[in-house]
Amino acid sequence: MSNPTPTTPNPQPKEQNKPQRGLGEYLELLARWIVELISLPVVFVSHIVAQFVTPGTPGYKLVGAIGFWIGTLLSTDSVWQVLFQGKPIFPWFETEWIGWGGWLQLPFNLLFWISFGISALVQVMEARTLRGKDPIQARSEFEESKQYAIGSKPTGNIDLTVALWGDYKRAGMKERNAGGAIALFFWVLDITTTFVGRWPFRYTDPGTILGCFAYNCASMMAGEIGYNIWKITK
Repeated sequence: MSNPTPTTPNPQPKEQNKPQRGLGEYLELLARWIVELISLPVVFVSHIVAQFVTPGTPGYKLVGAIGFWIGTLLSTDSVWQVLFQGKPIFPWFETEWIGWGGWLQLPFNLLFWISFGISALVQVMEARTLRGKDPIQARSEFEESKQYAIGSKPTGNIDLTVALWGDYKRAGMKERNAGGAIALFFWVLDITTTFVGRWPFRYTDPGTILGCFAYNCASMMAGEIGYNIWKITK
């Protein structure tokens, strides 16, 4: 029998000497920490601001909602005065207003919320008429309507055939005309409540008359602008 050859254990690798950090590296690390601590409030504020300017974030949607509320509230003042004989909500171009105490009572007044709802409806309808149709939607509806070719007016047929031909020729026009009439109604309602609530020519000073007229126009447009901001940020 042959003697087994003795196995020699593998030599353990010597631990490599780890590079020792010098004083400069510690100072650099300390300086980086100090800079990060100093910049922490700035970074925090920048993240908050980004929440309000970045589309799709909760803060961005909140800005749109605030714009809609403020714009509609400015228009609510006129509806509140004319339809429900309430005291003016805002003091501008008014001889008296509800005051801060009245503001505390408004949330508990049902007529105020009805006024707000009417104003919101008016602003939404006006905003739709101002904005109009989306170009893609308009083109799609136009292309779809071209497939319905209508023949010449029938002759020698019973009246029912002629009547049905007329319905086919005027298909969709009733809805279109009704939409225009509804939009006109809301515009007339908004203009009436705004200028009846704050009639500019009750003043004698030309500057005040011009200012009141400009404020009326701004209060009318505020709701539409607020609604469009809310739609963009929604």
